[in-house]
Amino acid sequence: MDVNIAPLRAWDDFFPGSDRFARPDFRDISKWNNRVVSNLLYYQTNYLVVAAMMISVTKENHHPPIITLFL
Repeated sequence: MDVNIAPLRAWDDFFPGSDRFARPDFRDISKWNNRVVSNLLYYQTNYLVVAAMMISVTKENHHPPIITLFL
């Protein structure tokens, strides 16, 4: 089984302006589900980068550096 990592998409495409957002039709659950899954698959590397940045910033701000634990 060969697993490929999705390429990093352009940040302008990942964070579009408000003109690209449209209100989804919540009554059509299958279309809504397909849209969410497609978005997650297409931008999975971008979401991974954002999550890694958020985790690193949170850890840096809420935990002392490891070196100070030994001093």
